[in-house]
Amino acid sequence: MSKDTCRTSTPKGLLIRLWLILAVFGLAAPGLDAANGDLAAVSDTLSSSNRELIDMAEDSRDGTFWVLGANGSSVENHLIYHLSRDLNTVIETVENPHPSGSIAESNMSLNRGIAFHDLTGNLFVLSLTGPRGQQGYEVRGVDESGSANPAFSFSVDLEGQEGASLFGLSFDIVSGQLWTLDINRDRVLRIAFDGSVTRSLLLPDKLNDETLIRGQGLSFDNEALVLYITYGSILDQGASKIIQLSTDGVLLNGEQSAERTGVEVPLGRIPEIDLRGIVPYLVGAGQNRFAVIGGSGRIYQLEQVIPGVIPPSQLSCSLTITSQVVLNWINNGPGVDGAYGGSIQLLRNGTAFATVAGDATSYVDSTPINGPSVYALRAANGELFSPVGCECSTVVGPGGVINWTTAPTHGCYDLALVPGVDKIYVTDDGTGTISVLESDLSETAGDSFPSPWPNPGGIAFVPAIQLGFPPQLYEDFIAVANTSDNRLRLSSLADPGSGTTINLRFPAEMEDPRIGGLTYIPASAPSQQRFVVTERASGEIYIFRTNGNLVRSCSPPSLFLDVAVGAGITYDPLRETLLTSFEDGVVRELYADGPPGTCPLTAPSFDISLEAVGNGFDQAGYVGGIEISANTLLICLPGNGTIFRTLLFPFGPDFTRGDFDRNSEVDLTDAVSVARYLFLGETSPVCMDSADSNDDGILDISDPVYLLFYLFVANSPPPPPPFPEAGNDPTFRDNLGCQE
Repeated sequence: MSKDTCRTSTPKGLLIRLWLILAVFGLAAPGLDAANGDLAAVSDTLSSSNRELIDMAEDSRDGTFWVLGANGSSVENHLIYHLSRDLNTVIETVENPHPSGSIAESNMSLNRGIAFHDLTGNLFVLSLTGPRGQQGYEVRGVDESGSANPAFSFSVDLEGQEGASLFGLSFDIVSGQLWTLDINRDRVLRIAFDGSVTRSLLLPDKLNDETLIRGQGLSFDNEALVLYITYGSILDQGASKIIQLSTDGVLLNGEQSAERTGVEVPLGRIPEIDLRGIVPYLVGAGQNRFAVIGGSGRIYQLEQVIPGVIPPSQLSCSLTITSQVVLNWINNGPGVDGAYGGSIQLLRNGTAFATVAGDATSYVDSTPINGPSVYALRAANGELFSPVGCECSTVVGPGGVINWTTAPTHGCYDLALVPGVDKIYVTDDGTGTISVLESDLSETAGDSFPSPWPNPGGIAFVPAIQLGFPPQLYEDFIAVANTSDNRLRLSSLADPGSGTTINLRFPAEMEDPRIGGLTYIPASAPSQQRFVVTERASGEIYIFRTNGNLVRSCSPPSLFLDVAVGAGITYDPLRETLLTSFEDGVVRELYADGPPGTCPLTAPSFDISLEAVGNGFDQAGYVGGIEISANTLLICLPGNGTIFRTLLFPFGPDFTRGDFDRNSEVDLTDAVSVARYLFLGETSPVCMDSADSNDDGILDISDPVYLLFYLFVANSPPPPPPFPEAGNDPTFRDNLGCQE
């Protein structure tokens, strides 16, 4: 799965800056010639290091704008600014009807939204006021002269709406009430003038209570009688588009939800992530725009073009373990379930590559292009296609996202896979819990594991380790590190109350070591078994014996890689190497052994960019624990409490080891065919893996010899799996592959 986004998905930074320069000086393309989401102009009038803006509203009498400061920290920040139609002139300022409060007295007002009341010309200001810990939301009315209107002052009653965090305010001329956005619970709320919540609608794509949908902007369009909100998925750092919603609500999974109309405005032309209030307005006949407040105080003006045929929306991309791309979308045509009268065209990286029927809502790209790809759709009711709708981007091949979920407790520090039962154990140092998921990230019923620490951190599965003298018991354990010191608790998987605690002996000169990720290296000899951790402060890897004694510390030589080690580390038993996350958002493969102080990069090198898991992938601390699961890599993102399953290597087609000619039989002809290929240059195998009879990752003389011994010498070992039945390659990360 990947980003459903309308933000710029290719390197266009210079182009955006050029648009910004042109817009500031009024040189951007005229609106009538512009495309949906184009940047028409930028206002710097209220942009100041001493001023922060939060929301805005249009004055329906003359098309001017009212802009609200963000809080009571200063006079500038608390005022209401009246701007001209072109947003370049301050006409007047109006006193905020809420008291400013103060930081020193812990009662500073936090302004959240402003609305214009078409019937009276009053302004309504939503603010979070009161002493810290006792704050509540209050709406107060004020006229343009700054006189407060007690008739329009009330507290918002959020009983039954626990946990709500309100942003934005807009007057609905149809209901005569106010709309606001609950960014904490991803809902839009309609509020009457007595403060009661008369309607609560879940936002589209809200999968469950833990799914975050980004955005702070909200506005009711009193011309089109629809609601607009800024919107972005959990994969985005901020809002990526403005979407249009109907306000009637539809029943989905027993909950009243807002419904998309399919109209969207991309925000990719805005060179800021922190976007605040929005307002739609008319520039001329048939020419619509949006004003969007940026965190810098700039106000961006975007073109809105609503086409005659609205393209499909909610496009999503997901990757399969065989590296195919599955596309899903919602249609917005005039037919049943939004079907179009014509066809739907699919585009990949800007080029049409497939056409499907107008009622189709999914497609599998079985021959995708390796690397980053951007998909989009357009549709037709007749012969002419609509403009391209919003895109989804994915990475095909290693690093591509298969699926993701929000951690059960909203937090994720590290994770461990328990093979056999195929369960994932997830630590959350914030809640002090260990949660359990299925290996495909689906929920598991009734499974839990008690945390041995108030703040559990790194976690690893430890199979059949020797514990105790005598008797010497071999049990499966879960090893859990304490984030506040150097202790490691081994809790029995069968009986979590039993186990032992190990002190990991870091160098004496290291004060307050902070364990990041944790993994375990198994070995038949107890003296070779190892715990491996990343240490957060030093960015080093530390390797310990199971009694806690330090073996060595290391990091890649700075001559080859001058990037700090991140939190994630996992042991790869197939290649006997470590996969380690780095602070540049790349997972690299390292040898555990090497010269003193170094864990060398493998040769040939293997690395995976994590760009597909979100825009902040290359920021320090963005990636937490990681864990190998078959041909996928599980990744914790502590910042948003999500867990991703990404592709390490795609599974190829099923094959039988030793079956060179793919006739489902392993016999003498296979051994002869391998030898002829190797030494006479005859037909090469379609499936290199099937010809690799001894599964050493190399095709050489040992392969036909191994096969001959198996066929004709008693007690010789058979070919390794998959054998005798066809199946997937368990050593898929060798240098070979298998094609159909």
